[in-house]
Amino acid sequence: MLLSVSGIEKSFPGVRALKGVSFDVRAGEIHALVGENGAGKSTLMRVLVGVHQPDAGSILVEGRKVAIASPAESFRLGIAMVYQDTRLVPTLDAAANIALGREPGGPLLVDRARMISDAEAALLKVGSEVGVGMPAGELSRAERQQVEIARALSRDARLLILDEPTSALTSSETERLFALLRGLREEGRGIVFISHRIPEVLALADRVTVMKDGDVVGTLPVAAAEPQQLVSMMVGRPVELAYPARGKGQGDVVLSVRGLHAASGSPPVDFELRRSEILGLAGVQGAGQQDVARALFGLGATAGSMELAGKTYSPSGPAEAIREGLVYVPADRAAESLFLAHGIRPNISLPEIARFMRAGLIDGDAERKVVGEQVARLAVKTPSMEQPVGLLSGGNQQKVVFGRWFLSSPTVFVFDEPTQGVDVATKLELYRLMREIAERGAGVIVVSADLVELINLSDRILVFSDGRIVDEMPSEEATEARLVTGFTKGESSRLADDSSHMKVARQANGRPLLRRYTPPLLIGLLIVAVILATALATPYFLTPRNFSSIAIQATPLVIAALGQLSVMLFGGIDLSIGPVISLVTAIASHLLARDSGFPVPVGIGLCLCAGLAIGFCNGLIVEKLRIPDLVATLATFSIVQGLALIVRPAPGGSVDPAVGSAILARIGYVPVAFVVAVAAVVCYELLLVRGRIGARLYATGASPEAARVMGIDTGRVKIAAYTFSGFAAAVAGLVIAARIGSGDPQAGSAFTLASVTAVVVGGTPVFGGSGTAAGSFAGAFLVMLLQNVLNQLHVSAYWQYVWTGFLTLLAVAIFALRGPQARQRASQWLTRMTGGTK
Repeated sequence: MLLSVSGIEKSFPGVRALKGVSFDVRAGEIHALVGENGAGKSTLMRVLVGVHQPDAGSILVEGRKVAIASPAESFRLGIAMVYQDTRLVPTLDAAANIALGREPGGPLLVDRARMISDAEAALLKVGSEVGVGMPAGELSRAERQQVEIARALSRDARLLILDEPTSALTSSETERLFALLRGLREEGRGIVFISHRIPEVLALADRVTVMKDGDVVGTLPVAAAEPQQLVSMMVGRPVELAYPARGKGQGDVVLSVRGLHAASGSPPVDFELRRSEILGLAGVQGAGQQDVARALFGLGATAGSMELAGKTYSPSGPAEAIREGLVYVPADRAAESLFLAHGIRPNISLPEIARFMRAGLIDGDAERKVVGEQVARLAVKTPSMEQPVGLLSGGNQQKVVFGRWFLSSPTVFVFDEPTQGVDVATKLELYRLMREIAERGAGVIVVSADLVELINLSDRILVFSDGRIVDEMPSEEATEARLVTGFTKGESSRLADDSSHMKVARQANGRPLLRRYTPPLLIGLLIVAVILATALATPYFLTPRNFSSIAIQATPLVIAALGQLSVMLFGGIDLSIGPVISLVTAIASHLLARDSGFPVPVGIGLCLCAGLAIGFCNGLIVEKLRIPDLVATLATFSIVQGLALIVRPAPGGSVDPAVGSAILARIGYVPVAFVVAVAAVVCYELLLVRGRIGARLYATGASPEAARVMGIDTGRVKIAAYTFSGFAAAVAGLVIAARIGSGDPQAGSAFTLASVTAVVVGGTPVFGGSGTAAGSFAGAFLVMLLQNVLNQLHVSAYWQYVWTGFLTLLAVAIFALRGPQARQRASQWLTRMTGGTK
């Protein structure tokens, strides 16, 4: 027996997810695991890969009892999982995602050539044509699924767990996956296949285990299993596996679309939707049906004319679409529909919150009554209406989305993959609800990759290919063969031979590099423009002495910015940088004085230790006490500033001139400290681009969950980043102490804002996940250059603060909030920073 578990129990707040589950997988077997949403399937698998720790029970791998304390331990035991909601880092490319957590190379630097070679081999084995240099955030759902599977196989897992792996795959991609899984079975590997699609289970698996309400109902050989029997076991009662009867007739035209260009460069689309009709949109991923669905909701339409209920309809955005009577349920409910950290009640009531307002306040009783009716009507499984939606199963989450729009009476409903990741019983409930909506007189549009679903649920089907409608048919005349034939119409323009595809893939590998360095390149051009403009305005600017002065002034900010960057890469912030600089200058004025009695190396070491200690404490407070970064470092700001005033209540003391001269030494007009700072930037950039450190920082910032399931200790990464930030601030403080020759408890007051400005101006988003040391260097140099320029032009110091703030806002607008995904991640960052879900 490859794997055997016995008596596994697991509870979460308000939910007993597993109730003594026993389950086993043999070598050379595909073992299917089925059950309703919330049955405990995914929880059990997360226990097996170390994401969750069981409350009780035992796990045996090849007869040996093991404790799987972390994902890294599961990898060592030969267990890997492919998640339904893919765990990829959006800012890393496919190659880096496949190698994440076990990158080839030395202890610091990664062997990029080998990483690419290994990734190409893994993707080839899966049959994927994804370019290894494409960022995961730019891949389609099907492509992300392929990269996940390739990653799992690249780890040579003896037990492979796949959670709804076909949910985003086309029929041909599914067949390739099944062929791959059968090959792995022949190699003697064990495979756990979780799916809500009973026909897939019966076509692929050797055995099937049914779970319900956190326990195992039974295990059957597939040869002896019947679809009706499995569904009855899943729901605990006989269930008729039948789609609701089609409507008896349709009414007048409720939505008319003419010449709609759903996306930039897409061809025009014409169609009509009638009252009481369910209109299905079919096509392969990217064929245009999703674009049309979103355009109807005010997301992406570029041209065309529409009429809704006889009136001109041209929504500028979702809010206007909702007001006009058209609502949309997107395919990605977690990212675009639900507020996962909040309860069921606010998730359902929010669009209609105005109806519950009484004298400016929400009538909680009325709200709970209406929401409770929807929860009961949809049979949402939850201990309470206040249960966070993120703790519900996928099917129950989808019911919450449906319930939201049932509070009003929209004219048209648009559903994009409404049953994706939903169990059979819940699918039947949702089918009934969609038919009920249509029978009440609304028009319904359904986008689905499940052809059987479309054929049996729809009244009429439109087939998309290359953005065009290439076929239209009543559902009675539809067959899977006819639909698939329609998918290939017009596809020739997108087909290419293998060599041309590889050429495109190689070109894709270079694009992320250009995007990576766009911010510092733009800043470089701005620096040149500022220099030329100022040189024309004053003869004292363009001199070697002045640029030497700018370099030495920029040195501490460059160093501090590197520390701030390490924290902002994972979406944090360090507000204590300025006070640490002040404290170090105060300490240095005592320890590095000529008559201090301390050897210079000891004095410098103690100053650096002060910064390390403060940074380490910041990390512990943020990670261990779960206090938001903003609050934690704001508190540290106050504490450290107070310590600086205690050590040196007023500017004074002195730093040994010999020490100051050593730190501020010049080669000609070039400060040695500036050269060292530039070298530090180069080394840091190298570690970000080709180092294990960079991969872990980017992964922790862009997708902490993806980093954790790959065995990365995100807590350790955060603590290390804050510790380095404290160290960098201490180094900057030593440079400033040498420059002013004394201690000053206010010496670093401007550096907190300046360091954040430098990093953000350098192109690092405020929510983390991407950024460069080169950009932070360029941002720091630009900040100090502008300060020098304003001084040269005799601009008041007060106006300099205004310019710094304006520059920060401008940088955030240009670099940090580009696109809807970036704005969504910024919102998530803000929620976490203010004490929301961590």
